Formats: sequence, C-alpha cells, structure tokens
Amino acid sequence: MKYKILVVALGIISGAAVFTGCATSGGIDTQIDVAMAQHYEKEYSYSAATFNRTDILMEQARTKSISQAAGATVLNENITEYNGNIYEYLLINAFNSLNYYNLGNLEEALVEIRKIENKQKLYVNLYGDLVLSKDEEDYSTLENAGSYMSLDMGQIYESFPREPKESDIYRDSAFAHYLAALMYLQYGGGSPELHSKQYKALWSQSNQASLDDDLSIPKGYGRLDFIALGGRIICRHEKELYFPDYDGDGIGDFIPSLRIDGVTIPAFRLKYVYPAIFEDAEGHVAFPGTRISKIHVVLSDGRETNLELVENLDLAVQKDVASKAKKAFVRSLFRSTLKKASAVSAAAVGISSTPADFRFLAELAAIASLEAVDLAETADVRQAKNFPSVIYGGGFTLESGLYSGKIEYFDKNGKCLCCEDFKDIQVKEGIPVIVESVCLD
Repeated sequence: MKYKILVVALGIISGAAVFTGCATSGGIDTQIDVAMAQHYEKEYSYSAATFNRTDILMEQARTKSISQAAGATVLNENITEYNGNIYEYLLINAFNSLNYYNLGNLEEALVEIRKIENKQKLYVNLYGDLVLSKDEEDYSTLENAGSYMSLDMGQIYESFPREPKESDIYRDSAFAHYLAALMYLQYGGGSPELHSKQYKALWSQSNQASLDDDLSIPKGYGRLDFIALGGRIICRHEKELYFPDYDGDGIGDFIPSLRIDGVTIPAFRLKYVYPAIFEDAEGHVAFPGTRISKIHVVLSDGRETNLELVENLDLAVQKDVASKAKKAFVRSLFRSTLKKASAVSAAAVGISSTPADFRFLAELAAIASLEAVDLAETADVRQAKNFPSVIYGGGFTLESGLYSGKIEYFDKNGKCLCCEDFKDIQVKEGIPVIVESVCLD
C-alpha cells in the first residue's frame, strides 16, 4: 500500500528529500517531521540518520534551557531556539528504534531504547518540576503600565488560563515502555518486566493493549505483535485575548478617549496570546487527529483480533499545552502591556510636538506603532506535526512458522479507511516479532 505523505514546514522539504535522504534546513520540529515522513515511506536508513542528527540538536538545546523554567519575561518564545516538547524528546528515540528494527539491526534498536531510559531518568521528572514551579514575577511594573493606560487589570487577571496540575504533566511515554518491553523480549535481556509494569502504570483506559501474553509465551510458541500508527497528531493554535473586553465576547473594544499629557491617543486595544487546542465543553480534544475507531487483524488461516490502544499522542499535546498555557499568557501579558505603554508614551510625545496642521500624520504614525505591538505578539505553537495521532498494539500467540494476513482500519461507522497486507512473517519460538503498519487517515 502506498501512503501519501504530507510534508510540512512551509514547503522547505521537497518530496525528493524523503527518498534521497538529502540534507534539509529547518529547526528541530522540521527535522522531526522529515524523519517521520521518511519513516512512513519505509526509508528507514534515511530516517535513522535524520533522527540521529535531530537527537543531538535537541540534546544541545535542552541542555542549555533545562534550568530556565520561564525564561526572560519580555522575550518572545518564537525567537528563541526550539528545543522540542517533552513527548517529542522521548518519541524520536522510540521511532528510531523501529527504524533500526525494520532494518534488521536489533543491536542499534536497543541502543535507542537505552537512550530513552537515560532520558527518563535524567529529564522527565525535572521537566515536571519546572512546569509546576511558580514564577516569581514583579507585577508592580505591569500595574504601573496598566494604570498609565487606564486599564482594568483586574479584568485581565480574571482571564488567566488555569494553573497546571499534576495530571497535566507528561511524565513518560507509554509507547516507549511498550516498545522497550518487546525489544528486550526479542533480545532475551534487559528488563521487559519492569517496562511492562511502567507501561501499565501509564494506562489511561481499561482496554489498553496488554503485554501479558508476550511475557508468558508457552513452550513451542512465539508471538506475532503489531504496532499500528494512525492519523496525524493534533496541532496547537494561537489563542488570542483582547482587552478591554466590556462585552465578554473575546473580541475586545478599543479604548476611545485616552488622554496623555493633554493629548488624545488614537483608539487602541491590547492583545495577549498563549498556545491552546480546540476542546469541547468537557475539556476533551474536539477534533482528534484521526478518524480511526477500530484496527482489525486477520490471518490467512482465519484467526483474527482487534488491536488496542497503546498511546494517544493527541493527549500528549493536550497535556503539553495545558502545562504551558498560564506561563505563556503571563509572558505575553508583560510583553504586550509594557510595549503598548511605551508606544502610547511615544505617541503622546510625537503628537504633541507636531504642528497642528500636520498632526494627522503623527496620529497615523501612532496608530501604526500601536498596531505593530499587536502584530508582533504571537504565541509559540511550534511542534512536530508528523507524529501519529494514536498508536495501537496487540497480536497473536502462534506456533513457529510463516504467517500472512491483513490489517484493516475502520472509522466509527464501520467504513474501512485503510487496508495493508503482510506476507510470510516468520514467527520464532519464545520471542515476539514486530510488524509495523501505518494509516495516516
């Protein structure tokens, strides 16, 4: 089956780059997207090389920033070096492990698993502590700027996104533990039982894919395990809030009659931003990254099973956004308010010092400078866009031999979205063999 790959990053990456392994330009998020596109196209060697470069870049960037919980208040995150979201930090090695496994190089596949284990020990808990840490901001300067512009700061404070909770912290990857257990079981070493235990601790629902059958393969039998990747991960967007918002409609009203030093300032409003996702009234992801509702596997001898969820990466994005929203809003609040106050002050000076016959030109310049503050205020919504939305797993306990069959992906209405055949997969006694499948619908 041929999969149509959507290559992102503003057209920087050509289709040829996927097949030739050409070097590409762009940040860490772009490099991850290229590596995943190569992986989906089964160009595993090129994907591994891209992931390896990206892992080094991400490590260097994260090492520089791991101790900086909030960063400079007035610094727009979009101009800083992107060091990746925490789930991306773990997933690049998980998918690179699959690259090497599909190339028949189990040794290198296990190297990637050990990299994940090291990251889990060194950074994941520290990341959570940083997210939950409180910023010690000095609001007096902000209050003075708001008073200067006659703003109702209380109304603005009421619009703060909620504080992140422990449940918002992405502590670990269920998929990474699931894959690690299977890899170690095939290798015959490592700690598959520990990874299985850690995987279970991350279960989000009762019908999660189980590793129990892989940990207790009967004598004379082996395992045929499937890892199915579905859809594309959801993307965060920029949430805009405008003030003053007297009507409560989120659009914001212009301040019409502000006078500074005897000069009337042209009408303006204030814009604040932070990253968000589309959620329904209950706080669930409103537009999931895939339509897949069921994944069904049928062997040529008639045996069949449904795969179960291993990890929903849409929820990883949701957690990541929830953990960052308030701090991002506070940074935007300081940036936009202080810059707007400066622009208002400059406008007052410019207008008052301009002769009356030409004052309209000074007012036009003031309007442009006030609007420029809003145009420059953007949220950091960077992320890799080529990860799957969901990852499913499961399989069969079988006697040693060759097996063929098909994997079918269905939506909630029973419509088949994708179907992929697999042929002559060798099942060996005592170990699991992994078959990877992809449906980007």
